[in-house]
Amino acid sequence: MRIVRDFSDCPPACQGSVVALGNFDGVHLGHREILGQCVASARAYNVPSAVMTFEPHPREYFSKQHQRLRLCSFRQKLDMMERCGVDVLFLVRFNERFATLSAENFVFDVLHRQLAVKHVVTGYNFAFGKGRSGDTDFLSLRGQQLGFGTTACPPVDDGGGHVISSSGIRQLLAAGEVRKASALLGHPYVIEGRVRAGEKRGRTIGFPTANIALIRLFNPRHGVYAVRVTVQGENRAYDGVANIGTKPTFDGTQPLLEVHLFDTNPDLYGRLLRVECVDFIRDETRFDSVEALKTQITLDCQQAKRILSVPVQPEGTHARS
Repeated sequence: MRIVRDFSDCPPACQGSVVALGNFDGVHLGHREILGQCVASARAYNVPSAVMTFEPHPREYFSKQHQRLRLCSFRQKLDMMERCGVDVLFLVRFNERFATLSAENFVFDVLHRQLAVKHVVTGYNFAFGKGRSGDTDFLSLRGQQLGFGTTACPPVDDGGGHVISSSGIRQLLAAGEVRKASALLGHPYVIEGRVRAGEKRGRTIGFPTANIALIRLFNPRHGVYAVRVTVQGENRAYDGVANIGTKPTFDGTQPLLEVHLFDTNPDLYGRLLRVECVDFIRDETRFDSVEALKTQITLDCQQAKRILSVPVQPEGTHARS
């Protein structure tokens, strides 16, 4: 997949494409409907399929509390888009200049003049431009005037009448409903990151851990999870148990993912880990002693092994509304 950051000098081979617009956080089942429509339309027109997305997340940009919103890393997002068949990624730097761009200027200057789009695909509730003044009706009207087509994809529901959305998935993860969140994502909920040096307390109590800082990533419910872990460059998966939280027993303050792998202790410092959260076990707890913590971790490992011994059964279905 080709990445284009400078629209003012867009390569001719990337112009005239079918473009899907959106942030696509998590690349969930609703997003995949949009991407699938984009790729299918591009093939019908015999032009490249493209996605325009934004860095940072617009809600991150406008947030004064520096919200952690991302359901996946940028690397994960690119990988999933590429596997959906997308040829080109138009990466917008979401800064003050772009945030204040009017809906009219975005359509005419960016989509029409710089990218010469053939067709634009969005979700049903897509809004854009300064103050979110542009919507799918505005885009359709201007597209007709400028010579490009538009498609607004209908919502995708979870089989229970609820529209699948990134915010809804965050709510599930905040409640520890990992299996339900994974079903709506259409893929396992994964936290990806590089292992950093920690305080090595885990080794001293018999449970060595690989530590990953949750930089900019959404924090699911703090607690203990059964996990499957893959290491970049390896073809096998490791079963394990993980804690997401601040280590209250040791007076920690920063959110951290700590992973303990069963029956192995490889050197993982600096390695990129893909940690699939399979199921939630319990809330994070402050223990009165290290011995009490060790006893509970032993029980957590036993519970995680029971969970991981059973094949994952997706929860729920989804249907187009």
